[in-house]
Amino acid sequence: MTQATLTTHHDQLTAYYVTESTHLTADDVRRHLADRLPEHLVPTHLTPLDRLPLTPNGKIDTQALPTPRAAVSSGGRQPRTPLEETLVALFAGTLGTSAALTIDDDFFTLGGHSLLGARLTNHIAGSLGVRLTVRDLFQRPTPARLAEHIASLQAAPVQKARPALRRRTRTERMSS
Repeated sequence: MTQATLTTHHDQLTAYYVTESTHLTADDVRRHLADRLPEHLVPTHLTPLDRLPLTPNGKIDTQALPTPRAAVSSGGRQPRTPLEETLVALFAGTLGTSAALTIDDDFFTLGGHSLLGARLTNHIAGSLGVRLTVRDLFQRPTPARLAEHIASLQAAPVQKARPALRRRTRTERMSS
């Protein structure tokens, strides 16, 4: 039998679960939920517990739940370019983490959400002079993938804007 509860912590959805299964990991639970829920309802943090804390009335004591910790990958690659170094620093600053991030760490797995994503794209625009959308971040949530996208944007030739169309006046039409 598995028990679970959901809470929000700093505007991030957090799940706490208790299971009798010894082989069930947080990644297993996340994959299970991602297959069944819209992306915005999949918890950012999943925390296994020995038991859910209860109040004297038998309800879940949300005040006694531990503070969730973002899972930083330990096997990620270190930044290889100045662009990747800058993006890793901007990710860490936006997420408010002092943990050493890698270029393979996923912004949303580390606790990011769309509002923080908008903040990150603004920081990127200020630091690198590149305008990105939150959609770009959803499609490329790691510093490595975002660096590739930014490099491709910077390498693309700049297209000169066409002049705006305007209606010809009657005298212009008659003189043609």
